[in-house]
Amino acid sequence: MIAEARMDALMNQGWPAAHSTELDGWLVRHNAGVTLRANSVLPASAPFDLGRALEYVENLYVAHDIRPSFQISPAVQPSDLDAHLAARGYELRNPTLVQCAAISDVLAKLPAPPFEVDISTTPSTGWTDRWWSVDGRGDDSRPIAEQILVRGKALYAMVPDGAQAKAIGRLALVDDTAGLYCLAVDERFRRQGLASAVIHGLLQAATTKWVWLSVLEDNAPARALYDRLGFQTVSRYHYRVKA
Repeated sequence: MIAEARMDALMNQGWPAAHSTELDGWLVRHNAGVTLRANSVLPASAPFDLGRALEYVENLYVAHDIRPSFQISPAVQPSDLDAHLAARGYELRNPTLVQCAAISDVLAKLPAPPFEVDISTTPSTGWTDRWWSVDGRGDDSRPIAEQILVRGKALYAMVPDGAQAKAIGRLALVDDTAGLYCLAVDERFRRQGLASAVIHGLLQAATTKWVWLSVLEDNAPARALYDRLGFQTVSRYHYRVKA
């Protein structure tokens, strides 16, 4: 399986921010406030002066009108950073599991889908319409979010409904692995096996051996699906966001 620190790095490459600033071992990401991952610090190595580093981060984010945020995993440096942030008034957000599986094992558990699944190297308008209808923030930030999608190499799967999509998913291609993102199904077509069909289509088109994903701890339906497909938890993370 994949080590926790490498998992952090892979996920960072799979969902890349527009701007990243190196700060004495920390990666300070900002992307106009769109998505928490792309607007949080990835603390990979301990800075020499923790107090100064925290002040720098907070000032930088405030200057960009972004709430200071940190992604906290078992590989966080310094190891007690979570406690420092809690004492500083940072709130815990989005406890998330990171899971991994061999692509061959997942495909062996998935039947060939009875639906047409289109695979592309770029997201169509129908793809992004469905994604934004499920995961969008309801504001004018969609163009910024779409830039994140295409900033790295990826495959895009769609179960078509005319020019629109019943279900979609994204597979980020990072080094010799792949990361599953943006799995979304139109609420009118849920519980019909569309999510499994999208996963099957993406993994069948992949040329890597391993696939990883992140899933919120409290997302019971998604966790049940991934458990059935043989995914195992290899890491976890949460965010600390300045109150």
